[in-house]
This record gives sequence, structure tokens and C-alpha cells, in this order.
Amino acid sequence: MKEKVKTVVIDTPDRGELRFQLAGIGTRMIAYLVDKFIQIGALLGIVLILAIVLFLVGQMDRFVELLSEAGQSLGLWSIAIAILFYEMVTIGYFLFFEYFWNGATPGKKFQKTRVIRKDGRPMSFGDSVVRNALRIVDIIGELYPVGLIVMFCDFRNRRLGDLAAGTLVIDDDGTSALPVSKIPAETLEIFEVNSLVARMNAEDYVLVARFLSRRDELDVRHRTQLAMNISRRILKRTMAFGEDFDHEAFLEKIEVMYRERTREL
Repeated sequence: MKEKVKTVVIDTPDRGELRFQLAGIGTRMIAYLVDKFIQIGALLGIVLILAIVLFLVGQMDRFVELLSEAGQSLGLWSIAIAILFYEMVTIGYFLFFEYFWNGATPGKKFQKTRVIRKDGRPMSFGDSVVRNALRIVDIIGELYPVGLIVMFCDFRNRRLGDLAAGTLVIDDDGTSALPVSKIPAETLEIFEVNSLVARMNAEDYVLVARFLSRRDELDVRHRTQLAMNISRRILKRTMAFGEDFDHEAFLEKIEVMYRERTREL
């Protein structure tokens, strides 16, 4: 059964719009299982390497004795410590990859999804800490009982960690292609930019200036999408632009020309 596609529209501080396709619950579960297999494989690999090293240096028997003595002296605490260590490793795995891979993990990469903030900006390390700390609540016994219930109830497929951190999981390959009406970059002058700038008001200028000052906070694909949306608004056009039209260069040019014109006036 194919998952129902959900799309979310985010209004940016620049009065523009970003559209994201939300990752489905099934897609997220597959990504989680891929990550879990990687984590288990990594832990087994570490244990195997440790065992080989201890065997080669002749300390295997001594190590087993120490583990046995620790288990007897600590009792149930040894199990609690082992569980805590396991949780720290698994949470650390998500923290590491989500921070350095722009909201993705190997499992999310496999499913072409990633995590972003609900305002469309990349997730910060603090957001990732909050989001992943609540995995302890969302995931019980390697299952998603609480997380699944919350995701089914939430219209944006968010689990508790997402709600607390203010994040969304999106399809990183889900923005549908726009119909293209080719407008090559060299036609920039044909738009009679001087006349266009003369018709701009202060609100238009603020829209352009805010985008230019905040664009580095967006990833390349959604930065391009927002620049195109703003260009449409300024140009009063509804058609899509060809890939060879440089929207940011256009916005940079009219921002400079508007400032120069208002200074002269």
C-alpha cells in the first residue's frame, strides 16, 4: 500500500514560501531499521575486535573473570549500566550523523529523507540533542509504540522528539519538478530592470534584502526555490523559470539598484 503524500508549506521570515514533502511513517521506520542494523553491526564489530586483541595479548581469560566479578558485585546495576551504555551509543550515533550530515543519517540517506527545523532552516546541534534524547520515550524495547501513536495522530508525522525540538522529517527528493518555461539568464536586461526597480515599494525591497541576508541559513535546493519564488513576486509572473536563470544574481542586482535609486531621491 502506497503511503499518502503530505506536503507542508512554510512561510519564511522573508514573506516567501517553502514547500516540503513530509517523509511518510513507513519510510521513517525503514530508515530507523537501517540505522539500527548499522548500530548493532558496529557494536558487534567493536566487541569482535576487542576479543581478538585480548586473545592475541593473552588477556581473554582475565577479562572474562573481571566481567564475571563485576556482574556479581553490581548485580542488577550491571544490567542498568549496560543498557545506559547502549543508549548513549545509539543516541550518539544519531547526534553525530544528523549534525554533520545536514539532518541525515545513513538510514535517512538510504530513504532520501532528512530532518529540518519547522521554519525550514537546517537543524542545530541543540535541536538534535532534544530530538534524540526523547528517543528513550518514543522507542521502548527497540520498538516505536509511543512514537508511532504520536506520528499517526500528528498531521505532520512528528514523534515526541520532533514536537519538542520543533523539527520535521522531510523527503529530501520530494519536491516535484515545476513546469519549465525557459527564460535564459541573458534575458535579465530585457526585463527593463530600471523600470522594474522604479515600481518596487519598500515592502518588496525588504523581502529581497532579508532573503539575501539570510540565504546562507538554507540548503542549496531550498535556497534556490525561495529565490525563485521571490523573483516571481517581484516580476509579477506565475510561470516557472528555466534552470539557466540566475535568480540570486537578479535579486542582488535589483537590491543594489533600489538602494542607489532611493539614495538619489
